Amino acid sequence: MRQNTDADRILTIAEQGFEGHLYDAIEKEKVVITFSGSEGGSSTSDTMAYYYRQNGISALGVTLFAGIDTGKFLDKVPLEYVENAIRYLKDQGYKKIAVDGISKGSEYALLAASMFEDISCVIARVPSYFVSEGMIGKKRTSGDSCWSYQRKSLNYVPYKIKQFNVIKQFIAHREFNILDYNTNKDIGSEAIIPMERIQGPILLISTEADTVWPSVQQADYIKEYLLDHNFSYEIMNLKYQYISHFAIPMRRNEGLLKLLFKTERKYPHECAADRADITSKVIDFIQNHW
Repeated sequence: MRQNTDADRILTIAEQGFEGHLYDAIEKEKVVITFSGSEGGSSTSDTMAYYYRQNGISALGVTLFAGIDTGKFLDKVPLEYVENAIRYLKDQGYKKIAVDGISKGSEYALLAASMFEDISCVIARVPSYFVSEGMIGKKRTSGDSCWSYQRKSLNYVPYKIKQFNVIKQFIAHREFNILDYNTNKDIGSEAIIPMERIQGPILLISTEADTVWPSVQQADYIKEYLLDHNFSYEIMNLKYQYISHFAIPMRRNEGLLKLLFKTERKYPHECAADRADITSKVIDFIQNHW
């Protein structure tokens, strides 16, 4: 199956143990592994990696699910994907490895950095601080964890609602809004990511206009958690007012964002300014804080 990508190299599960697209900026000192959210596939992680390459930083977009040879759903996604990606990048001569994930990808990024000491920097966009239950498509929960390692499911926080009606929520709110599904969960300590184990600086990005989950409150929790655990690296906690949950630079589909989110329709210039500021600060963080 042909992959529609402008990456410099295509990596496969059969050959490298993960599915990904390398955007090579030649420089070997630093590289960023990017992860998409609950939409799956490679489009979002590729977009993030593309913008890193545009700014002289190599990046590897890793597909977590809904790819060519990955699992179809956000369910028991192996942490081995990033473990194998780290091994591959080190074999290619890259020296320092960061991770950058958005939404569910931020959960995976924080979890991976807490497990694998070769990761020495984290960018967590609209983050979550705990492992959640997986999803089968967009309509129902999986009854198991989002993530797994060595064939074992990780402890997770279950949804209180097992069947999702996204269309009903869209009609009610006139936008993509699933806050009702992602708030007031019973979060047990066993499912909280041990973020104090992370061996490097962390950049948190959240927005007050988030209609997917309460990213501002979750980012604040992460910062307080780290401070309470005497975290010795820099924590930068950026908060935005207008941008939607989709807090990454855009290459295409701006019209789809306006369809999905009120704030993107009502405040297009402000959202564009937030998006540009995020990109600028992310690049600066990678270049100057890590």
